[in-house]
Amino acid sequence: MDALGKLYTSTAIVTMNVDEKMNGITVAWLTRVSWDPPMVAISIGKTRYSHELLLKSQGFAVCIMGEEGREAAEYFGTVSGRSVDKFKKFKYRMGKGGYPIPEGTIAYLECKITGKCEAGDHTIFIGLVEHQEVLKDKDPLIFGEHAII
Repeated sequence: MDALGKLYTSTAIVTMNVDEKMNGITVAWLTRVSWDPPMVAISIGKTRYSHELLLKSQGFAVCIMGEEGREAAEYFGTVSGRSVDKFKKFKYRMGKGGYPIPEGTIAYLECKITGKCEAGDHTIFIGLVEHQEVLKDKDPLIFGEHAII
């Protein structure tokens, strides 16, 4: 384990809905980047199908997972949406902005993409939070050294 492995974050599934194609990817690299206005940044690998969709998208949802979302987080992080409709396996509801919110989500943020930045083998997508909601007052799953996924 190197020093970077000591960084911890909430486990989240980033979802998108582009041209009637819904997809989601489990991410470990997300952070708040502004209080006013409220903004977040997500980092997505350039080889991922979700990256391809986000380049075409106006926005995304960050679904913060609780213990009940462990199985979904593992699945969304290991199966590609290029060949599988991930939302056929897990129940979801649609958020106010039209993004799927998978079961097991304890809180979510719906964001408008306001910027992109190249970062090695990833792209950082910056999102302006347009809607947020806490669904359950529970602790998030943590991604880190003793990762849940």
